[in-house]
Amino acid sequence: MLNWANLIVEVNMHTHHDNVRDILHQKGLKSTPLREKLISVLKKAGSPLSVEEIGQKLKGIEYDQASLFRTLKKLSESQVLSVVNLGEGFLRYEYLCLTHDHHHHVICTKCKSITVLPFCIPKEFEAFLKKKGFQNISHRLDFQALCSDCS
Repeated sequence: MLNWANLIVEVNMHTHHDNVRDILHQKGLKSTPLREKLISVLKKAGSPLSVEEIGQKLKGIEYDQASLFRTLKKLSESQVLSVVNLGEGFLRYEYLCLTHDHHHHVICTKCKSITVLPFCIPKEFEAFLKKKGFQNISHRLDFQALCSDCS
């Protein structure tokens, strides 16, 4: 039997060894200090961050809010970053890598920490819907629970 808890820890401890400049080059994007720092921040984060959280971590470079939002949009459109909507009234962003692929999150109801789940449960539901003739199927599934630190 697969031990999901160990798998979750493994993914959350996962590090990204890709060179930031190489990532930008592969996507056909110009390397700028803001893009490089933003990707580095999100690669290290381990869970999706809000714009406010990202701003707190962007130390040592000059930028304005408009540039940050344009950069987030461009990197999301280029599939370097993923936009995450956890129903909080604002968006979060995370680095998109093959290890994380499509996945879900668990949000602690007390401390609001976010844990990445390294798998997608609804794949069988999507297969069922495809058999019924549905197309362009997507979904969003997140869990709320007390984390081990809060319980």
